[in-house]
Amino acid sequence: MAIQLSIPQKWNDLNPRQIKKLAWLFGTEKSPKKIDLLIFFILVDMRWWQLRKYRKVHKIIKLVGITELKEHYTWIYEKTDLTTFIPIKKIKGKRMHPPADRISNLIIDEFAHADDLAIGFHNTKDLEYLHYLAAVLYRELGPDKKRVPFCKEELDQRAKWFKKLSPKTLLAIYLCYQGNRDNLVNMHPIVFPKPKNPENVKRKVRSSGLGKLILSFSGGKFGTYNETKNTNAYTFFNEFEEQLKNQKKQPKHA
Repeated sequence: MAIQLSIPQKWNDLNPRQIKKLAWLFGTEKSPKKIDLLIFFILVDMRWWQLRKYRKVHKIIKLVGITELKEHYTWIYEKTDLTTFIPIKKIKGKRMHPPADRISNLIIDEFAHADDLAIGFHNTKDLEYLHYLAAVLYRELGPDKKRVPFCKEELDQRAKWFKKLSPKTLLAIYLCYQGNRDNLVNMHPIVFPKPKNPENVKRKVRSSGLGKLILSFSGGKFGTYNETKNTNAYTFFNEFEEQLKNQKKQPKHA
């Protein structure tokens, strides 16, 4: 008798609950086999009251085995092409809104701060970095129905608001950011070249270096320093990519 069970086929098919669970799982130390099994349980999105589904899931695992089941969700391990953000509860009585899908409305100043904070968390696993990351990415709407502008000077105060979020939610925000960042990076292969031997790269990166890059663009195509740092991140990297292409085309002088 055939047993049918549907699971998501890509990252953007996951609901916020599944993203939170996966983010939490990726932050724990478990054997590969146990992780494979727990990922399967997360993907089938089984709730405690769904006894019929519970029996079906365990019957499938017994009949097929987790090694064969894993072939149906290899996309989880290949790349995190997650381009949406999870919603979060109200903070200070206000609904906080994340960037648009693919961080398409993020300015380069926001991206630079978010990237440095993500790097800081990656290196230290200190959740305080994620309080700040959430404060950069999530903001309330202004009178114009758009997210209020990013303000570096308010970041310390606003980061305190996000201490109320659970570690699971904070890790999910980090996972969402990484997926969105990867999408932007893949669109600009010259700006973000992949190392030829990634397994040999051991040095920890302390900063994205984007702050200095933004400063170097000031007074150029995007205008003053304030105008440059408020440029859309995609627009900024598109221009930088073109500049690097043109530099490669120029003949080398003896």
